[in-house]
This record gives sequence, structure tokens and C-alpha cells, in this order.
Amino acid sequence: MTSRQEEILQILIKEYVKRAEPISSSFLAEKCGFDCSPATLRVEMMELEKNGYLRQPHTSAGRVPTDKAYRFFVDQLLQEKEKESDLPEKDRRAIDQTIEGSAPEAHAISAGLAKTVSGMIDDFVISGIADTNEFYRMGFSNILGLPEFEDRDDFLGFGNIFDEFESYFSQFLGQGPKEMVVYIGRENPDRHIQKEAVIIARYPLPEGYEGVSAVIGPMRMAYDRNMALLKYITKKMNDNYE
Repeated sequence: MTSRQEEILQILIKEYVKRAEPISSSFLAEKCGFDCSPATLRVEMMELEKNGYLRQPHTSAGRVPTDKAYRFFVDQLLQEKEKESDLPEKDRRAIDQTIEGSAPEAHAISAGLAKTVSGMIDDFVISGIADTNEFYRMGFSNILGLPEFEDRDDFLGFGNIFDEFESYFSQFLGQGPKEMVVYIGRENPDRHIQKEAVIIARYPLPEGYEGVSAVIGPMRMAYDRNMALLKYITKKMNDNYE
């Protein structure tokens, strides 16, 4: 992938996350500051499509990212060194207040984090204790208005995972790598969420427990923001309880 194609892909993903509609070459040329013509951008986008990073809905002249594009984008985020500036000060302050304002007890902190993070993003949030398979769930209403779930079958398919929540998430969140992990689309181990993305972070809790927080939403999620939130939580909890 050339540097220009990489830039196109990064900007196209960010714009698609915001707009939830296919992005055209003319839009990129007019709104995103590229120093080349729409025709040149169109050629580059066709090459990205040929290589599996973009697809073109049959009803639109624009293009949307594929699972492969999101994976490329996320892998770059995972490789970046964490910076405090990745997260706005007001968000850092809200997380600090949640952790410091909760009783120094695993359940209280887990419940507080689930509530706080779900109020900051458009996705579903789970936070809990990996050792005991106890999880707090917040933000299901966040996803109700997202265009990805306007289709009844897609919404019901996503909702079905909560019928088997305990058995599913005790396996999904109760064990795994210590570092942050991101499952995108068909990478997800459960057949019910093959169109969604899951970000999982682990950190120490009081009393020697291991904590886990996860964000679940459509593949068109704000990976950079969601990952920055979970990275900051992980840093704070490591500072406090490692």
C-alpha cells in the first residue's frame, strides 16, 4: 500500500464512522484537503477496492471500508505509543473521578466504569471481574438508533447474545491475553456477532482480582476513541493496583 493510499484509507474510515454513508472521491477531494483531483483519488480507491480494503455498495458511487480495512486501521492504533493527548481532558477527568470516587472494591469500580464509559460513547459497554465472571452491562440503548441495527434481523441477531450472556461472556471475557485485543467482524469467536467489533482491555482490580472492560458495537465504531478510553482506564488501574 502506498503512503497516499494509506492516507486515503485512514481518512475514509474516519469519515465513514462519522457519516455512516459511502464516501466518494469527490467528497474526499472537496472536504478532506487532498492535493489531487477526484479522478486520481478514484483510481487509488479502485486499487484499494481491488486489494480488499474497500467495497462499493451497488446503489452508491461511494465506497465503504471492509473488515480488512478496519483491521489495518486498528493494527496501526495498537502499534502507536499511548499519549495522554489521545483522550480529551474532560474524559480523563470523568474516568479519574469514577475510579477515585468509587469504594476501593472490585464490584463498585466495575459498575462505575461501565456506567461512565457507556455515557461517553455510542456503543455497548461491559465491565466486570474476570475471576468471578461477574459483569455489569450498560448502554444497550446506545446502539438502538444506529443505522447498522435498523434491519430487524440484524438487531435481533445482535440481541440474541444476551439470552446466553453468562455462558458466552464468561468464556469470551473471562480469559485471554493481557494486552488489549480487538475482534472485527468475522474474527469474533461467536456466530451472533459476525458484523460487530469487540474491544477488550484487562487491568488489576482491588483485592487481587483481574478486571475487564469491553466495548461492543458495529464495525463502523470510533476505534481511536474507544481504544483511547480503554487504554486510559488500563493505565489508571495499573497505576493504582498493580
